[in-house]
Amino acid sequence: MLKKALIFCAFIALLLAAYAGAGFYVLPKLAEEKLPALLAEKTGLSVKLQAVHFNPFELNAELSGFSAGLPQGGQLLGFEQLAVDIDLLESIRQRGLTIAAVTLSRPVVDLQRRADGRFNFSDVLEKLSAPASADEQAAPTAESEPTPILVRRFVLEEGQIGWLDLQVGPAAGESLSSLKLSVTELGNQGGRAAIDLAAKLGSGGGLTWRGDLDLTAFGSKGRLKLESLALTKAWRLFLNGRLPLEIVDGRLALQTDYDFSVTEAGTQLLLSNGGLDVKQLSLVEAGKSDKLIDLASLAVNGIRLDLQKQQLDIAGVSSGNALIKSWLQADGQLNYQSLFADQAAADPAPTQDKTAEPWQIRLGELSLVDYQIDFTDFTQPKPLPLQLSELTVSIKDFRNQDGVGLPLQVSSRFNNTGSLKLAGDLVLAPFSTNLQLELRDIKLKTFQSYLEPFVKLELVDGDLDTSGQLHVAATEPLQLTYRGNANIDQLITRDKANNKDFVKWTKLDVQQMLLDVGKQDYALGKVSFDRPYIRFMIKKDGTNNVADILVEQTPVKPGRDAASKTSAQRVESPEPVVKIGKIEMTGGQSDFADYSLILPFVVKMNALNGEVDGFASNTDQDVKLKLLGKVHDLATVKIKGNYRLQSGDSDIALDFSHMPLPLVTPYMAEFAGYRIEKGQMALNLTYSIKKGQLSAQNKVFIDQLVLGEKVENPKAVSLPLELGVALLKDGDGKINLDFPITGSLEDPQFSVGSLVADVLVNLITKAVTSPFKALASLFDADNDYSSISFAAGSRDLTPDEAVKLDRIAQALAAKPELVLEIKGVAYQIQDWPVMRFDALKDILKKMKSGELSDKGEKIRSEYIELSAAEYERLLAKFYAEVFPQKFERSLLGAPRIKDNPDADFYIQARQELEAIMPPEPERLNDLAVGRANHIAKYLIERAGVDRSRIYILATELNNQDAEGGIHALLSLNVAS
Repeated sequence: MLKKALIFCAFIALLLAAYAGAGFYVLPKLAEEKLPALLAEKTGLSVKLQAVHFNPFELNAELSGFSAGLPQGGQLLGFEQLAVDIDLLESIRQRGLTIAAVTLSRPVVDLQRRADGRFNFSDVLEKLSAPASADEQAAPTAESEPTPILVRRFVLEEGQIGWLDLQVGPAAGESLSSLKLSVTELGNQGGRAAIDLAAKLGSGGGLTWRGDLDLTAFGSKGRLKLESLALTKAWRLFLNGRLPLEIVDGRLALQTDYDFSVTEAGTQLLLSNGGLDVKQLSLVEAGKSDKLIDLASLAVNGIRLDLQKQQLDIAGVSSGNALIKSWLQADGQLNYQSLFADQAAADPAPTQDKTAEPWQIRLGELSLVDYQIDFTDFTQPKPLPLQLSELTVSIKDFRNQDGVGLPLQVSSRFNNTGSLKLAGDLVLAPFSTNLQLELRDIKLKTFQSYLEPFVKLELVDGDLDTSGQLHVAATEPLQLTYRGNANIDQLITRDKANNKDFVKWTKLDVQQMLLDVGKQDYALGKVSFDRPYIRFMIKKDGTNNVADILVEQTPVKPGRDAASKTSAQRVESPEPVVKIGKIEMTGGQSDFADYSLILPFVVKMNALNGEVDGFASNTDQDVKLKLLGKVHDLATVKIKGNYRLQSGDSDIALDFSHMPLPLVTPYMAEFAGYRIEKGQMALNLTYSIKKGQLSAQNKVFIDQLVLGEKVENPKAVSLPLELGVALLKDGDGKINLDFPITGSLEDPQFSVGSLVADVLVNLITKAVTSPFKALASLFDADNDYSSISFAAGSRDLTPDEAVKLDRIAQALAAKPELVLEIKGVAYQIQDWPVMRFDALKDILKKMKSGELSDKGEKIRSEYIELSAAEYERLLAKFYAEVFPQKFERSLLGAPRIKDNPDADFYIQARQELEAIMPPEPERLNDLAVGRANHIAKYLIERAGVDRSRIYILATELNNQDAEGGIHALLSLNVAS
């Protein structure tokens, strides 16, 4: 028996030895030799395996130094070590496979999408998915329950995943490094596995995921966090070519709790405690460099999402310090419309299911702070820049439900001087709003270009203020009403045809406005003018200066269909109705001229006070007019009467009294060649229009008229004026003229002037010649003395221009009542290319000053003189700072340009640096001032003109091409 026991023990020992030998040595050796070949055959990869270790008693195995290379070169995947530890006892107890631990160390995965769109692992997938041969196909087996598999713990350490998309570009890559993954209790028989994932992105930032995963129920719950994602990299990888905008900078961080599950009811995704944070986001139009959107910060917090209920709740969205650039193109489209229109044409939107339930979106609060919108209107002949700065927007309790009102608040600076505020409720669908609107200090000059197609009028100054209630509703027809008050302060307009003030006032106050655009009903309770001014002239032919400023509009001839539509619209649209309760004027002034009277009558009226009552465009009731004022602070004027808007019937009486006739001497001299030494005049003009028939009574009273000396004027009308005055005077030295005018205003042959000519001589006006042409005539020359020419970038006078100044000095000596005004001008296009080398040298001097300062020597840059060697050294240094990608040094250390190494570096570097230097307004302004000073200095010191007769005006920086040459401008004025 003992012998049998010994034999049995020996047999068992032999088996254990064989088992141990096979497990410790044979099996690892076979795996090292056969496994790479088998994997290579199945996948087509070049597989290497450094070592295999197996413990047959503890059932754990280790694979070391694994790599799988691609046939065309490069590694697809690999790892340093894979360790698997099987729990034999637990596997037996559970009748399945229980793995105590799996540890994967330093795995590396390198994924690529080639330029042809295929991935570097596409061939592997195709080989693995190829149909098996008849010998390899296994016989069908009956379905059975899957073998229970449980992994107690899976650990991945120091992993790395690389991605390169060559279809996008050679730099379109990203990587995950320091990848750590821990999974516990992962099995195929139910239960949730705990997962802890962390990784760093190659472009910066990191990713963490902590949660659980149920493979059988296909569900997961946990928290995701992404930190400092480089949006530039994300754009290149995923959005390049899909959006017309390019992300050139920005970082994204987001985090959320999630609960994902798939049940019979469908897929459910719950997000909670979500947040998103974007920093330093910069967007440009694809292929261009100018930033369209520059956003410092955007934060979204309190995100909650319920996929099945289709609900999205956001507690708040806040953003600050953003710059948005937009413009209206010459074709009338916004730049963003054009951008996304092209994108929409390339990628048509998918057809939406109209029966699907809409999402319910809620937003607690939207807050935008310190935004800036730079807008340019390129539809105008001169691009018009408009800016909203310090823009703040607040919206609360947003709901994407019809009829829900949103509290809205908006405030902003407009073009750095004005302000805008909106506060009220906004309804998105159907769109309507009730807002309290407030505008302050809006500069009307900003909108000059919008006037130019209609009037030749320059808006010199004027501020608009208004506050009221704005209501808009997107109905048919559109409802748009505004109720409130407004005022325009310090308005000044100038007639471009004559370069004179046309209309201006200190303050215009409009009370109780009610503007209804839909009904075309415009009511103003009271309009008050404080110190208004108007220049009005009735010309000889009966027309007035208002017609001079109107731009003739070219009528558009519509087609038959368009004409029918226009007719229909005219029938449907109501005629505008304007009602004004009262118009008041205090302290008004007016320059009035009427050349249709017997004598040309030109006066300046001031201290005008009056009112107009009962103005309504839809009635033919009398509009009552009453005005009282003075002429030249001496004579009085009274205007009183009634006027009917629709029929044109009127009764107007104008009275002027105590008009000093010497005040109109320039006009008498211009027409008759005489000065007036003494006299007063009174006018009484009565106009009555009934059914198109004019009846006017003109009474002229002249007292003690004394003609002065005769003015030598060869073009004056030849009249025996002395005899005429003697015959008209009565015994007391008075002249009375009383003559009526009648006629039909509808008769094209009717002319007041021709009727007056039958009574007195028709006076002829003369155009005054240009002052500088008069100067030129003194020297019997055709030179233009209104400007002085200069060489580009220079402020020195040429000999020819000095001769012109000598002649101007002679003319000033002959006309002591005149003063000369000098406006220095610098032309950016011509002057700057000559000046920018000096600007470049100043930069190099500042660099040298900084270097000396670093050594403890403080010398201001303007006192530094650069040697040739210092200039070349600093020029190379500056070029390397500006164009680092183009700069290199030769083997001997000489600087050179990479793409043009044979070029003279210093000449080429100077040209390239000068080319990018923007014009410096201060340097150009100094040039303009210098030109004006040189002219003034020459006239005073060389030509002997008294200093008090020379005025230097504000300089001008001209951004246009100086087609006629570079000039400083001269003008004449009367000494004050």
